[in-house]
Amino acid sequence: MKQVHCEDTKAVCEGYVFPGNLNNNNMQFGGRTLSILDANAGISVVKYLPGVSFVTASYDRVHFIKPISEQSIYKCVSYVTGASPKAVEVFTKFVTQDKKTGAQQVAFTAFCSLVITERIDEVPEIVPDSAESKYLCSGYDGRLTERLREFKQNKEFLNHIDND
Repeated sequence: MKQVHCEDTKAVCEGYVFPGNLNNNNMQFGGRTLSILDANAGISVVKYLPGVSFVTASYDRVHFIKPISEQSIYKCVSYVTGASPKAVEVFTKFVTQDKKTGAQQVAFTAFCSLVITERIDEVPEIVPDSAESKYLCSGYDGRLTERLREFKQNKEFLNHIDND
């Protein structure tokens, strides 16, 4: 079976927080953070499965840890942490750096599930490269089990929700 290292799926996006991206508390709007995450996670999947079609299915374990302010430079880092022939899991974190002091901190973390929209028989094995990726990849099976359980519960939930 083919192997792909987490490092080879890494996508990095860096930027400033501009006034137009601030909410009423002068912090980066959460929707902007999720938009950056979605694009970055997609790049990770393209690096992992070139030429394979996919769509975003869910964001899991989303944690807004520290606000991302206008005084910050952000770095969004995404990489694949697990996969099946039906879906790929991508971990994303935002690390901020204060423009004045240079202090860095993790501001946001999430897992993103992207569904493969065409039939494939197998996916490459993910090989973790760092202590962080080893830890995150080791929890993939448990997160997948939980995600499948939530999917079944969501089907039942939707049976009770009106269309209007």
